[in-house]
Amino acid sequence: VWDVFALPEERERVLSVIQQLQNGQSIPEIEHHWVSRSGEQRLIAWSNTALMGDLGQVRYIIGTGIDVTERRKTEQALQASTKKLTAWVNELETRNRDITLLNEMTDLLQTCMDVGEVYTVVSQSLPQIFTSESGTLYILSESHNFLESVASWGETERMEKVFRPQECWALRRGRLHVVEPPRMGLQCSHVGPHVGGTYLCMPMMAQGEAVGLLHLASGSLSSRLAETKQSLAVTVTEHIALALANLKLRETLRNQSVRDPLTGLFNRRYMEESLERELSRANRNGRTLGVVMIDIDHFKHFNDTYGHEAGDTLLRELGNFLQNNVREGDIACRYGGEEFLLILPEVSMAATLHRADQMREEFKKKTIRYGGQSLGNITLSFGVAVFPTHADSVGTLLRMADQALYRAKEAGRDRVEPASHQ
Repeated sequence: VWDVFALPEERERVLSVIQQLQNGQSIPEIEHHWVSRSGEQRLIAWSNTALMGDLGQVRYIIGTGIDVTERRKTEQALQASTKKLTAWVNELETRNRDITLLNEMTDLLQTCMDVGEVYTVVSQSLPQIFTSESGTLYILSESHNFLESVASWGETERMEKVFRPQECWALRRGRLHVVEPPRMGLQCSHVGPHVGGTYLCMPMMAQGEAVGLLHLASGSLSSRLAETKQSLAVTVTEHIALALANLKLRETLRNQSVRDPLTGLFNRRYMEESLERELSRANRNGRTLGVVMIDIDHFKHFNDTYGHEAGDTLLRELGNFLQNNVREGDIACRYGGEEFLLILPEVSMAATLHRADQMREEFKKKTIRYGGQSLGNITLSFGVAVFPTHADSVGTLLRMADQALYRAKEAGRDRVEPASHQ
């Protein structure tokens, strides 16, 4: 009767088992569905025993069936629950891991001293957070005309390194933009048709303005970026944007504390700190350190003739001139009033005198205008002192340069005078 009550699609397998039992093969258990008189399908587990005759032939087959329908349903439900619980545990572990990595990145970002360190932290942290995705961090230029890649990981060879803000829907809309199959939606021009698969763009905002962009891409053409990943991308960009904003604020406050507001040069406080540091370094390394003190000739008469606003214009022009005519590593400062100071590391006396004379000649050629009129020819006087030739301390070095400047003024101005040996 097995084949009678078995489901049509299972009868062939049931008959095959019966034939194997009749041939003396051992098949102790089998499960198949049984249709009851009421038409209900039940899952029956059969235990089979073959009784053998004197000649070794199978005479009887005894089968004992147990209805395991409910037990199997319970087992399947338990398996489903276990699978779901395992998925939840894995997701929880992933989230905990992401939170830990995010906190570690945030701690590092808060200790960064400049944007270069921020980019280094991002380059090391984001590949650990977004392990299955490729990504690029872009920073908006000061002109706001383009974005440039500063950190990337994964398969980013075909990603644009530089692009305009209007090429990204996320930047145009000011919020997260996701592109994923099957409906790809509006694709960003900076990604291009040659890059397939799912990706997202998340603008980095600071004080209501975009400062950059995080781009994440999935390696699979059919995979989707989970909502948890999207949420994580939003959080990551917020932390990076905050770090950049804090650095910018810190730099602004530092500039305000060490910069002269009129000329943009370093102020006297920063000059004293820098001179102490550079002299110590020069002494430690056995190098020279040049100091050039500069004074605008006849500045009081100039102010009396043209007014203080014209005088401020002249001071600003000289500040710009000095900034544009010093090397990287040189330090240009406003010493006070119409006096300025240059700190020139690792420059000999002859080279310092030569550079001072070049500046004197170049500035004399400049035409400075105020209120639509020329302010006439402006000349400068220079006093030069060099460590260790003329002094071995900050105070003495400044005094020697100041005395040289005084001699330049006494000798007729518009000249460069070296310090005398002590």
